[in-house]
Amino acid sequence: MRTHILCLFILVINIQGFSQKIETDIFDDLKFESRDKQYTASLKRNIFDDLIFSDSRDNKITLENKYLHLEHQGVFENSEEKINLFRNLIHDYRHDEKYEQTYAVDILDKVVIQDNRNGKVEYGKDIFGNQTYSEKSNGIEKSMKRNFQGGLDYNENNKTATLQKDLYNRWKYVDSSGNEFVFGDRTWNSLKGKFKTEEDIFFSLIKTFFND
Repeated sequence: MRTHILCLFILVINIQGFSQKIETDIFDDLKFESRDKQYTASLKRNIFDDLIFSDSRDNKITLENKYLHLEHQGVFENSEEKINLFRNLIHDYRHDEKYEQTYAVDILDKVVIQDNRNGKVEYGKDIFGNQTYSEKSNGIEKSMKRNFQGGLDYNENNKTATLQKDLYNRWKYVDSSGNEFVFGDRTWNSLKGKFKTEEDIFFSLIKTFFND
């Protein structure tokens, strides 16, 4: 049994804005019950140090240990981070039913997210250290990768977008919906300050303009 300063008690935590009560039991697992008692959920740690979210609507989300160390470092040491994770899972899945999803990391250190509805997401880095992303959901396939010219290519069911430097060394966004933008240094530096990476900038542009 894990040592915990409050191991003989149940810690009750009120989450503002959610109108709910989350309890930490003597095993350091989290439990939730709605005020009307119509919905319950738990977040438990198994013998492999995975975290398993399950609820009364037959949803089950598995976050494997290797994924937690990559994306949620310190979740076992930081009770607030663990509670926030649980709260987000409740928010995301309480209106779903019979949904199962697994977050894992494969032998190539790529994150692999799969569900029981034929959905799959993979992201990580290629052999050159460039970020890659692919997704399959509801019959739609999406992918993002770095091209040989150092730009970024995005494909979604034969629709495309590109973020590439032009002949004047300016970043240029073009997509198959007819959008085309050239970014000056000031604008690009502002975007870089906000989104940090070129990949994040690209995803933001895709989200904003791709299906216009």
